[in-house]
Amino acid sequence: MQIVVDANPVVSILISPGRPINLFFVEELDIIAPELLFREIERNKDDILRKSGLGEDEMRRFLDILKGRIRVIPEKEFIGCREKAVSICPDEKDVAYFALALHVRCPLWSNEKKLKEQKDVAVFSTHELIALFDFAQERT
Repeated sequence: MQIVVDANPVVSILISPGRPINLFFVEELDIIAPELLFREIERNKDDILRKSGLGEDEMRRFLDILKGRIRVIPEKEFIGCREKAVSICPDEKDVAYFALALHVRCPLWSNEKKLKEQKDVAVFSTHELIALFDFAQERT
């Protein structure tokens, strides 16, 4: 299953990994994102470091692992879907994520409830994906 990941699940996992980190290692998930994803994470770096208790080097290593699992798609590849994304996206800061999801015809992984207020792109929360891949009952 191909899925576009929004910044908020990644930031949440950086702050408090827990079981949701397992989603990044589910072989059936082909996780993609626009270039914007890592710019958003960088913009929120200070908050992430403060809330997570991670050191900067630890965060970099963690991000490097995630970058190995998230395939970044240049915006020029899905720019043709931007206009439709603008018309359906409930939050203007998420237009690039919607445009990419429309381009590849796949769902979006986001914990923002507001993004479910449209019918063109399926939106899965972290908890819905955990249930879908049925590893929530695994013991740590």
